[in-house]
Amino acid sequence: MHILTKVFVLFAAVLSILMAALSISYTVNADRIVADYRNALAAADLARNDRDASKSIQSNLIAAKEEELSASRDELATREADIRRLEAANSELRINLRSAESARESITAKIAELGVAVETQAKIIDEYKNELSRLRTAELDYRDERIDLERQISDLESQVIVFEQVKRALEEQLVEVRNALADATATGGVTATAGAPRQPQEIPGPPVRGAVDQVMVDDATGQLLVKVNLGSNDRVRQNSRLYVHRGTTYLGELVIFQVDLNHSIGRVAYTAQGQQIRANDSVLSRLSSN
Repeated sequence: MHILTKVFVLFAAVLSILMAALSISYTVNADRIVADYRNALAAADLARNDRDASKSIQSNLIAAKEEELSASRDELATREADIRRLEAANSELRINLRSAESARESITAKIAELGVAVETQAKIIDEYKNELSRLRTAELDYRDERIDLERQISDLESQVIVFEQVKRALEEQLVEVRNALADATATGGVTATAGAPRQPQEIPGPPVRGAVDQVMVDDATGQLLVKVNLGSNDRVRQNSRLYVHRGTTYLGELVIFQVDLNHSIGRVAYTAQGQQIRANDSVLSRLSSN
């Protein structure tokens, strides 16, 4: 064989070996590249998904922030409105404060004037009070004197009325005595005896007033007895004469036969026609104040 052919054959063999190595290398690289490409595609899909998720999260965050920003803007507007309202109120309060200070100064001046007027009125009132006290004292003295005079007049009127009734009763007794004396004279009887009892006497001195405590009947004699709240301390003695009345009505007479310090008991010597002595009736030592 020719040398040149051998060289070409050798060269072809070397080229075949190189071609085989390249084929093997291409095949290995092609599989790796395909796997890397597929991995790259999966990573790209994953990245897209992450990007989409991030975009969604960012969109939500942006929306939330925009809402917060809107709320903050609304709150800011509200606060600014409140600030303007408070500034207006502050201005109004300052105006009111100045008005109140002016009014206070005016009131202080009026109070000072009123203080002077009050002091003057207090002096006038004290003078009126003193004058009123004097007039009231004088009026009370006058009323007391008038009451005393009216009481005395009433007592005198009561005494006059009782005295008139006693007078009528005595006139009736006198007529009865005269009739009895005339009958005794006509029949030849005796008008008096030597052992006649002593006549009852009125209590001397100022008149004594009292009241009937109790009216009772003597079991032994059946005579009507009267207990009064007058005794020896009131100058009442045995055989004293007392007059009984109820208001302006004359009731009768008592003759005392038993006396202690504060009470006494008497017999009913005379009872006015149609009258009856009862507890709490008034008792007089005499009918006249002389």
